[in-house]
Amino acid sequence: MHRPNMRNLLTYIGIDRAVLYMLANRGWNLASGAITLLFIARFLSVKEQGYYFAFASLLAMQILFELGMSYVIMQFASHEMARLEWTPSGEIAGDPVAKGRLRSLLILVAKWYGVVALCLVVVVLPAGILFFSHSRNETEPFWQPAWIWLVLTAAFNIFTMPILSMLEGCEKIVEVARMRMYQSVLGSATAWVLLASGRGLLSLPAMNTSFLIVVSIWLFSTKRKFLRDLIFHTPRTVMLNWKVEIWPFQWKIAVSWLSGYFIFQIFVPILFFYRGPTEAGQFGMSMAISSALMSIAMAWMNAKAPGFGGLIAQGNYAHLDRIFSFALSRSMAVITMLGIGLIAANAFLHALQIPLAQRLLGSMPFAAIIFAAICNYFGYAQSTYLRAHKEEPLMLLSLAVAFLDCLLAFVFSPEYGATGVAYCFAAVSLLGNAGGGAFISSIKRKKRQQAAHDKQSFDYESQTSR
Repeated sequence: MHRPNMRNLLTYIGIDRAVLYMLANRGWNLASGAITLLFIARFLSVKEQGYYFAFASLLAMQILFELGMSYVIMQFASHEMARLEWTPSGEIAGDPVAKGRLRSLLILVAKWYGVVALCLVVVVLPAGILFFSHSRNETEPFWQPAWIWLVLTAAFNIFTMPILSMLEGCEKIVEVARMRMYQSVLGSATAWVLLASGRGLLSLPAMNTSFLIVVSIWLFSTKRKFLRDLIFHTPRTVMLNWKVEIWPFQWKIAVSWLSGYFIFQIFVPILFFYRGPTEAGQFGMSMAISSALMSIAMAWMNAKAPGFGGLIAQGNYAHLDRIFSFALSRSMAVITMLGIGLIAANAFLHALQIPLAQRLLGSMPFAAIIFAAICNYFGYAQSTYLRAHKEEPLMLLSLAVAFLDCLLAFVFSPEYGATGVAYCFAAVSLLGNAGGGAFISSIKRKKRQQAAHDKQSFDYESQTSR
């Protein structure tokens, strides 16, 4: 009696196997993230907390080199997979041209990410050392080994990104989501052990190391046949033309991804520079909570996004729109309810003057950051839908939002600190990412509907004229 009811409920709120695994991963991230924040508050000093979140923000500079390639890989792979299928032996078969193009894509991105890994070591590593060295405080944490270890593990981890993106595009969303859950569990446990044992800032690179171990074991044990067959046994005569086929789409994605760094990651380093590690740490922890909130809602959209490309390749726009609208409505309801709960919890902590509250922003600026997360997720959903068409019409909007966020952060940080930055972030997210994204998306849909109507009219006139 209860199983059908539960199944109907899950179907109603849009949870299938892919969404379920992603939600389990996001749910674990949210729960483990909360525990990690408690460990940070318990075992790190307020200054170490600032360094911890500044590390994460500076490491995100890898976006400057990756240029959105991982998203491009997923979209191109999903379009090719429309003519391919998985065999029981764990390889792919079907149209030899599509398989050859998939191989060409894998070889291309392997070279690309090799350069990215090198840039992390050559550029980001010394840049971080210079940035953190500007502080001459005698109580400055011993951060150098943690930063070096973190960047080196990130350089190795980045090699796995294109393979995972390709597998998601090749309909292995559930398996990748399950593996990422294993990564999250081991990574969180590793970080907690190091935090509790007084290793402080080393917990972040140790977590990265555990991520690398899990994904390496998983790829070798489950996907080596797929990779070996694709690389060594697929004919090499079919080649993707990066300049003609990929770059016209990628450079627009790259601009948006670069903008994303300045929209989400630039605040902590700016506050660290102007206001010190304590206030930067409060803002960083509050942003970490809002990012976890966004990741929960993104489970619905990310589970469906790889399939969007296949539906577009088939011209099945009606089904595409139904799936997108269904996923958006459910995920927006979830992120809104959870956001209200987080705002209430933070207000409760401050009202009772619980020590943990001192590691977070006050009630109103925290609420502003949560509101910004809801707005930014809505904009993210619109961009996911549009990018599945191998287009990036939100590029200029992303640039404008990034410019405003950076400008306002530099203007308001020295005098108004984290509170002023939080309010500006919320206002720009509402008007830019949510409002602008919805406006551009509606225009694109109307153009597509008009084109479809014109085509039907032309076909009808052609038939009647005969």
